[in-house]
Order: sequence, then C-alpha cells, then structure tokens
Amino acid sequence: MLARGPAVPVFETVRVEDGRIRLWDRHLLRLRRAGASGRQLTAVRALADVYRRDPRATIARFDVVRGEPVAARARAIAAATPVRLVTVPGYDPHDRGREQKRADRTWVQAGERGATVAGGDEPLFAATGERDEVLPSDRIGETSRANLFVIDATGRVATPAVAGLLPGVTRSWALEAARAREIPLHVGDLVTARAAFLTTAGRGIVPVAAIDGRALGRDPLIGDLHGAWLRLP
Repeated sequence: MLARGPAVPVFETVRVEDGRIRLWDRHLLRLRRAGASGRQLTAVRALADVYRRDPRATIARFDVVRGEPVAARARAIAAATPVRLVTVPGYDPHDRGREQKRADRTWVQAGERGATVAGGDEPLFAATGERDEVLPSDRIGETSRANLFVIDATGRVATPAVAGLLPGVTRSWALEAARAREIPLHVGDLVTARAAFLTTAGRGIVPVAAIDGRALGRDPLIGDLHGAWLRLP
C-alpha cells in the first residue's frame, strides 16, 4: 500500500528523446509539491528510465494519486507548429486547484470545442464574471495545453501571473531564458502584442500564429528560445 500521495489525481508529462528528459528535476519537484510520496517518486524515476532506454522519442505521462501505484503511458510527439488561439470564457483567477497539474481536465472540454468551432487550434481562456472588483473581467490565463507569453511593441516579454493557472515547468525555464515579467495580462494586451508563443513540456516553444483571427509576427526570440530548449540536457 502507498499510504501517502496526492489527495486528488495529478500527473506529469515529459518529452523523452535520446535518453534525455529536459528539466527533469523541476518535473519531479512539482510532483513532490503536489504531495507525491517518496515511494511514488521512486516509481516515477524507474518508469522514466524505461522510456529513456527506448530509442524512440515519445511523450511520457505519469499519473499519481494517494494509495495507488504510479501509472504511465506514452504517446507520439506533436510538432511545434504555429497555432491559432481563440479566446473563450473559462478562466477563474481564484481557482487555486488549477495551479496543480490535476488529472481532471473536464474544464478544458467546452473551451476546446469553442475554439474548434471558431476555427482555432487551441482555446485561450479569459476570465468572465469575477467575484470581486479587484481583477478586471477580461484577464487572460492559459490555453488548454500550454502557458502563454506575449512580446509587446518594445520587445518586452510577459506571461500571466500565477493565479488560477498552471505554473508550467517549461514556463519557469522560459521566464529565466527570456527575462520575462510575470504580470496580469488582459485581452487588450493581446491586441497590441507584436508576437506571442506558448511553452509546453512536449512541444517546447510554440509560435502563436494568430489570436482571435488577428495575425501575429514572428519574433526572432521565439526561434532562439526553441533552439535553446532543444539543446537542454
């Protein structure tokens, strides 16, 4: 029996190729902070080593919950092709549960359907109907799969502050590498952005082609960041 572990199911997703898992220590730390026991972390490491020995590149997912053995599964790696985002309602800065990588992802389903209907590739969740007057109702959160970074007209890089969104592992690296700021972002900031990109553990740094039908430029920083991410040990 695994007496300890996260009270709700959580998971971690990593890209495994050439025996490497980028930012692996940060992934393990996030699992530990979510409540994974020492035995569960040992099991995750052992399963990861199996994927490391496989010559095929893959995306590995590890599911962890209290009292259960660690489960693992793999899928193919998606390309880091530019994506079209569509803003949809569904972001609540007060929902602290979204700051963990929980296995329950039902909250993304309506957003993904809405984005598809609107001709987008992924939804970008925006807040609606805030419970107080401190935060504007057009605050931007994350996509259903990734964290968002925007580059403004002056070249400054910013990402939404952590409040009801997942502080991604690749996001933490990009914050340092791009010297980005963590600030509240709003729909108006998207209108004036000259470029944007997403960060994910599976695809790395992904250019944003458009938001709500407005085409964005391709800043050289995005390619530089993706190249640096690919070279991580």
